Amino acid sequence: MKRFIPLLLMMLLAVPVSAQKVTNKKIKELESQRTKIEKGIKTKKTELNKTKHQVQKKEQTVDFLEDQLQSRLTYIHSLERDIDTLNAHVARLQVELKTLQAQVNIRKEKYVQSLRAARASQNLRNPILFIFSAKSFPQLYRRMRYARELAALQKQLGIQLMAKQNQVRDKQNELLETKQQMSGTMQEVIHQRQLLAREHSVEQANAAKLRQRQKQIEKEVNEQQKQLNALNKKIDQLIAYEIEQARKRAEAEAKRKAEAERAAKGKSNKGTATKDKGTQTGKTGSPTKWLTAEDRQLNGSLEQNKGRLPVPLTGPYRIERRFGLTHVTANVVLDNKGVNYQGQAGTRARAIFDGEVSAVFQLGTLRNVLVRHGSYISVYCNLSSIIVQRGQKVKAKDILGTVAPDEHGNYILHFQLRKETSKLNPEQWIGK
Repeated sequence: MKRFIPLLLMMLLAVPVSAQKVTNKKIKELESQRTKIEKGIKTKKTELNKTKHQVQKKEQTVDFLEDQLQSRLTYIHSLERDIDTLNAHVARLQVELKTLQAQVNIRKEKYVQSLRAARASQNLRNPILFIFSAKSFPQLYRRMRYARELAALQKQLGIQLMAKQNQVRDKQNELLETKQQMSGTMQEVIHQRQLLAREHSVEQANAAKLRQRQKQIEKEVNEQQKQLNALNKKIDQLIAYEIEQARKRAEAEAKRKAEAERAAKGKSNKGTATKDKGTQTGKTGSPTKWLTAEDRQLNGSLEQNKGRLPVPLTGPYRIERRFGLTHVTANVVLDNKGVNYQGQAGTRARAIFDGEVSAVFQLGTLRNVLVRHGSYISVYCNLSSIIVQRGQKVKAKDILGTVAPDEHGNYILHFQLRKETSKLNPEQWIGK
């Protein structure tokens, strides 16, 4: 009978260990899926930011083109007003030209009439003979004056006729130039309208495509965030299950030791039952009853240093993404369970407080470290190398590993702080 007791105990202990291995495997698989989704979200966020920037540029271009459109429309309207002015000028020139042509016709008629009158008179055909055929000196004088005035009249009529013909020619040339100017202005109006319509149509189409792409990326990011949220929920459930299993294992170990002590001292079955009842009662006590005295001391010390804990990486840094929800756009919201600290090349992760390395695992090409400080757990992700191992005791500011660069060459440490399954905002605990 004594031989079977150790075997029975080993079988009982082997079951939780096997379940723990399966659970750890599931956690690692889910962590791997979460890392892939987070990388996808980060890539999509980068693409989304780039697309947003392009959309903004295109919208600015469209706005600029719309301003140009208004400017060009103003210019076109001024050209159209010029055309209206030129049309009015053309109409006025045509009226003036018609009037001048009528005046020219009148001058021509008078000139022709004077020539006909001169030819009709035999005496006027030869002015000298007409003058010297006078019968008296007064008649001679009158004939000389008449011949002189007739010659002056004919000359004046000729000059007036030439002047009016020149005016007609000038008005015709002015009318032709005005019509040519009006034709060029109309062609410029048509060209400006066609050019502006093409440019505006192209830019609007480009902006519409980018806005469509932005909506598509937002949809993809939202879908990935939903997957990540579901994955985080499953991980939290598994962590809670692991904590519960740890409590049960601790209680089972305590019970086993108590039974061993009772068996050694040869106590009665009644006394054993009483002790067992006391153990069962203790099971429903404080949620951290399974913690050791050292764990409780760590809890108190860490809580006393809230707001003064060291930054979890060395060298200069900036916060790349804060804890909680981040509104990328009005339709895209990312949920960060920790804080992303961005440092420089060579920056290293360091412990924020005394504790024990509870897990060292790798997801993809990156390594991660979990440090337990009693019931508090600090998480350091995105490391390229690690210099600690599971079960190792660490002090505050002890180096854990080197932060890895991402695909853009940025050195970002993803840091989380939890109290059992509760997610805490690290910025409330880390000093400035």
